[in-house]
Amino acid sequence: MTRKILLRAAALLICAGAAFAQDYGLTLRSFPALDGGDGQDRDIEYTGTAVPWFAAPLGEHGDMYLSGGMSAEYSEEEWEPVPELYRFELSWQSGSGARLEAGRLSYREPLNLLLSGLFDGLALGFDAGKTRLSAGAFYTGLLYKRTAYITISPGDYSAYYDKDVYFASRRLVFSLGWEIPSLLNTGAELDLGVAGQLDLNNTDGKIHSQYALAAFTLPFLNMNAELGGVLGIIEENSRDAGLCFALSAGLAWLPPGGPHDRLSLGAVFSSGARNDTVRAFLPINTIAQGKTLRPKLSGLALAEGGYSARILSSLSAEISAAYFFRTDSFTYNDPDLDGASLSPLLGAEIYGGLTWAPVSDISFTLGGGAFFPRSGRAFAEDAPLRWRVSLETILSF
Repeated sequence: MTRKILLRAAALLICAGAAFAQDYGLTLRSFPALDGGDGQDRDIEYTGTAVPWFAAPLGEHGDMYLSGGMSAEYSEEEWEPVPELYRFELSWQSGSGARLEAGRLSYREPLNLLLSGLFDGLALGFDAGKTRLSAGAFYTGLLYKRTAYITISPGDYSAYYDKDVYFASRRLVFSLGWEIPSLLNTGAELDLGVAGQLDLNNTDGKIHSQYALAAFTLPFLNMNAELGGVLGIIEENSRDAGLCFALSAGLAWLPPGGPHDRLSLGAVFSSGARNDTVRAFLPINTIAQGKTLRPKLSGLALAEGGYSARILSSLSAEISAAYFFRTDSFTYNDPDLDGASLSPLLGAEIYGGLTWAPVSDISFTLGGGAFFPRSGRAFAEDAPLRWRVSLETILSF
């Protein structure tokens, strides 16, 4: 019943947009992935999505964008059709520098560690001299759970893996930001902000959280350095409030001889559960780390490096490597972990990818990587090597 209602609502919105749309199109995405390991059965996953979209001006200062469609998902040897409203945005821009957006909006915080994705609500931005102020208020309970990927509480995890549940965890998310694009006229950028979420689920074990964050970017020579941090307060019904944090650092180099080449180095550290005061870092929604292991950034740290290059005008390549650590001995769960090991060393992964875009509306990305659990000491001695291969195809009309 829920999916029928969503389909009808999406169809009505699409028809309404088509009546005055000045631009429209269709995007088709195919994403098969194959996972496996030494001596293990191969796991095949597939997602195919058809996304029609419409865009139109609303008077002299407004715009409308609408996209929604249907996905076909295959996992655990079962097919499942999934209707979804993607981005639906009504925006208004004033001559004084204010911008108001409403609908299902794409939003992320500057560090991309805490909050990223589509959210239902309002966002306001205002240019104040040489700085920019922003604010947002969002509701997550009408999003598709696998798109939102909100797994804060044990109840969220249960609902996420329940095949009869479509919607994401019901939470009110808010954010405030202050951006200084050119700090002291040096070209450096400073972002300061606060964010948080309130648990609106009718369940026990509610978890609320608030965060302060800062991001600093400094360009110099052909490089770009980034530093950032998040400090959070976690409130649970059954415990006193506790603290969590995450830190990130990165350096990107654009070689002078290759305008489309990029060498990057980075590291991320998130707090583990130490005591009642310091707890494991708890992001609002999961932002996967790495390309093969892809864990949630909670009680984990990693160091990574990568290089991307434009080989031909239509062909680019990338290669990356990362090493994972755990910052406590129990937040990160995996069936192949050695239960007796307290080592922080999880292991290394490598990844390589090729992207071919013969024209701007067509692209193919072939990627493959492997994680080596025996390169660390936290997994069991017989833990198998893990690998993943995927091919993403995007066609736009």
